[in-house]
Amino acid sequence: MSRPSSAPETTQTVNMPEEAARRVQVHEWSLEVVGGPDKGKKVSTLDGLLRVGGDTTNDLVLTDGTVSRRHIEVERVQGGLILRDLGSRNGTWIEGRRVVTAYVEPGDKIMLGKTKLAVKQQSRGTEIEVAGGETFGDMVGSSEAMRAVFSELRRTAKEDMNLLIEGETGTGKELAARAVHEHSGRRFGPFRVVDCSLLEPGNADKELFGPEGAFASAEGGTLFFDEIAEVPAPVQPKLLRVIDTKEMPTGTGKSKPTNIRIIASSARNLTEEIEQNRFRKDLYFRLAVGKVRLPPLRTRKADIPVIAQVLVKKLGTQVELSAQTLSLLEGYEWPGNVRELRNVLERGALMQQTGNSSWLDFLVQPEASKKGDGAASLVELVGGMLYHEAKDRVLADFERGYFAEIMKRANFDMKDAEARTGLSMQSLYRLLKKNGLRMKDLKNAEGLS
Repeated sequence: MSRPSSAPETTQTVNMPEEAARRVQVHEWSLEVVGGPDKGKKVSTLDGLLRVGGDTTNDLVLTDGTVSRRHIEVERVQGGLILRDLGSRNGTWIEGRRVVTAYVEPGDKIMLGKTKLAVKQQSRGTEIEVAGGETFGDMVGSSEAMRAVFSELRRTAKEDMNLLIEGETGTGKELAARAVHEHSGRRFGPFRVVDCSLLEPGNADKELFGPEGAFASAEGGTLFFDEIAEVPAPVQPKLLRVIDTKEMPTGTGKSKPTNIRIIASSARNLTEEIEQNRFRKDLYFRLAVGKVRLPPLRTRKADIPVIAQVLVKKLGTQVELSAQTLSLLEGYEWPGNVRELRNVLERGALMQQTGNSSWLDFLVQPEASKKGDGAASLVELVGGMLYHEAKDRVLADFERGYFAEIMKRANFDMKDAEARTGLSMQSLYRLLKKNGLRMKDLKNAEGLS
């Protein structure tokens, strides 16, 4: 999510007028496993959404082999709790009826394969603040869910605590971290990013703690660990020690004090990573002094028009956002979240310049290319386009699929990928960036199809 760079930054969030915020009462609710291999497992939240499945990015991670990687999500909406099946293999059942979308109430039982879940809700409510502002840094959102997130981020920005930002790939976790930095007392200091997916035990000491490493370059400012779950296990105790003692090793047997705020992000369920002994519990607690979760775009589609308008302005091109276009955008589920919306608009702007007025129908219907024979489907989809337009479209899809597959086969090793493609490292990095393929996205297998 972003807004035009020409828009001036303000500090109104620090001294916000009282009438610009209100407090609403929400009830904590939970999903508990009452039958099946994971009986006794439970997840509770004040947030508007819980995801359930076998993948570690879910809030409730199940070991039941009959449960899909992403099986269901349950969202709190104005009318109550609504359940959505996410295209599971074995379906979702309530009282013997298979459901795709259904309202659920406290006390309802949900069957996923061999697993039975119970929906529960606390009778006692908790008050949260919802701010009136629709922006925070480069983030945009008018929905109540996002305004609640902005309120929490504003509050956290004032306090010099470590912060964990959770959310699916593409929801804007780095934008949130930058906004917190820009609204904090450290805003005149540096903001540095560590892509944890690129850290390896052999080079981590130099990249993190060396004289020109991440900690040294972020002194006096904020250090953002992007996808903290990717930090290799041997590196975690060293990172914990620096965060815990606020002292960094110098390589001479001595250490020196550090003055840095740590913000980390994760698309994975770190609680599950801890249970599987892949992430240190003590490191988690040091990082999650403050914790904020960004909701996925599909649960706040009312924000799509304003986000799209801001993204189009940043593109500097004329993409027509008619009522019909916005209706198509709002009807899509956006598995890649705001990042995918941005990519669609960028590609749409290029296609629209060639005179293709139906670009959106094509771009937001990726499932169409999976039906029937691949080559025949592709020809059918691009048959109504001009030659150069169709060629650009096919080439873009080829590059994205090709490099995603290459990185998977190379086990995400850039040197191996360089050998497999015959490209220089510089060209490989450029093409990955061009196609919006970041290492953490590839590893998490999010938003690639």
